[in-house]
Amino acid sequence: MKQNFMVKIFLLIFGLCVFSLTGLQSANAQEESDNPATWKYFRILARAQDDSVFIKVQDQMGISPLLESYNLIVNVMDPNPNNQYVVIGDETDPSAVRASWSQITKDVQAKLLGWTGSNKENLNQKKLNYGSVFLDVFKSIKVKDVIAPPRRSRDIRGTTAYINPYFQFFGGDPVGIPLKGSLGFSFGTGTPYSFPLETDLVGADFHILGAYVGINTRIKELTTRQKAGESSSLSGNSFNNIYAPNVMLNVGYHIPFGNFFEIGYHTTIDTGTPDLPKNYINEVTGEVMKNNVLLGSYFDFMFSYPFRTFGSTRAKVYAGKYLGETHIGFTGREMRLAGSVFDTRIDATLAGVRNFQIAMDIMISQIGEGFALSSFAIGPSIRLSKLTDDSFGVLTVAANIRFKLGDFFDEVNK
Repeated sequence: MKQNFMVKIFLLIFGLCVFSLTGLQSANAQEESDNPATWKYFRILARAQDDSVFIKVQDQMGISPLLESYNLIVNVMDPNPNNQYVVIGDETDPSAVRASWSQITKDVQAKLLGWTGSNKENLNQKKLNYGSVFLDVFKSIKVKDVIAPPRRSRDIRGTTAYINPYFQFFGGDPVGIPLKGSLGFSFGTGTPYSFPLETDLVGADFHILGAYVGINTRIKELTTRQKAGESSSLSGNSFNNIYAPNVMLNVGYHIPFGNFFEIGYHTTIDTGTPDLPKNYINEVTGEVMKNNVLLGSYFDFMFSYPFRTFGSTRAKVYAGKYLGETHIGFTGREMRLAGSVFDTRIDATLAGVRNFQIAMDIMISQIGEGFALSSFAIGPSIRLSKLTDDSFGVLTVAANIRFKLGDFFDEVNK
């Protein structure tokens, strides 16, 4: 009798252990670290142009006006539906918009839970190891996000290629504001390929049906320019720069068969008061360090290929000639990688009018919340070229800043 009782107790304990182990395995099977569709507590760096679900969830949470970029946090770990929620913004911020998960429609719930893009981050606590610092970034990369076609038709049309909500303090594509479709204007400091302290050129253009006409002038304070015979308290290398005349006229045209080829023409109208920069001498060769002093006329052309990389809003590779110089490079806006959002540019100026130069800047976004999440970015910029000792080294180091002036997205995707 006693033996039967002990056998029953043993079987009961054994059964409970098996049940517990099975339950743990089942729980672990429910959430897999390498399968975003199984995550129960996660953050998505949402962007309206990625999918209409990121517009729908804003509607259902009462967001007005709608945001183009924002942080979306979902927590459905608790089996009790009353404790499941969704947040737009910082989860710890009491002013963030919060809603019950049950307030979201089933189709939107399914789309968010099943989202597998690289902009989805698992917030459930995970065990770190010595390799995490090196491997986690690579684990978050999705092959389909490395290179993808543009999402907006305006990015592949020559008539609307000028539209650009990003204003950068130094160089880069000018900010382009549409009045209506292919009719609008643009403004920029520097050239599309210049970097901080590289040029004093500024300009504005009027665009219509792929053609544009504009005026360029100069703001001398944008460089560390020194006149010949003057001394300056500014240290640094004031050469391998581009110096603009008082007034230049420029015209151009995007060939209408897609946004991949552009031609243009610059001509000097007024040189203004002669204001030549100070000459720096190469200590080894005895030659004057080069600058590009704009005084004549220039035929420009540029081949470019727009695409998306790492979830960027805009990206392109390009090669061509501008103001007498040959450029090859890459630019990308709002790229997303391992929970970070950033812009980057890399440009190579081939030797010719100036010495060979490689320049790069990287600007980090996601500093604020809501519209500010993507509206501001800041980061370092560096130029490398030949120095006065005939070595190849750092020419300038400075900060660059980018603002996003509009939250543009296509309502048609809603």
